[in-house]
Amino acid sequence: MRKYLTILAAALLIFSTSAQANSSKEGGASAYVKLETLTVNLHGLTQYLQVNMTLKLAKPEISESIKEWNPAIRHELILLLSSQKGAELATFEGKKKVMEAAKIAINKILKLDDHGGVTDILFESFIIQ
Repeated sequence: MRKYLTILAAALLIFSTSAQANSSKEGGASAYVKLETLTVNLHGLTQYLQVNMTLKLAKPEISESIKEWNPAIRHELILLLSSQKGAELATFEGKKKVMEAAKIAINKILKLDDHGGVTDILFESFIIQ
């Protein structure tokens, strides 16, 4: 009986330790950061773009830098997006081009490259009107 209690206690200790390790991993910073909605007039002032995007990060720790530099990041994104033409953004290639330019601009602000900073930009919504 004593042997079974010892085995049971050891098993409970192992499972509670692994559960605690998993919960601490889940509670940490995310490898994705969602930016606030951006709405800008497009080049020519007859159309506007409303976009929701999420940044995919190389390391979860970068999310703190994203929060710290958020005003500068939003500023650069507004300048970049407002210089685009609606007809170009309506194409797949146009979206990919602006996505790459945005990634480069954000990593420049963070003083990181795409291997250590923002690795991808995911559009959650992309409305041209």
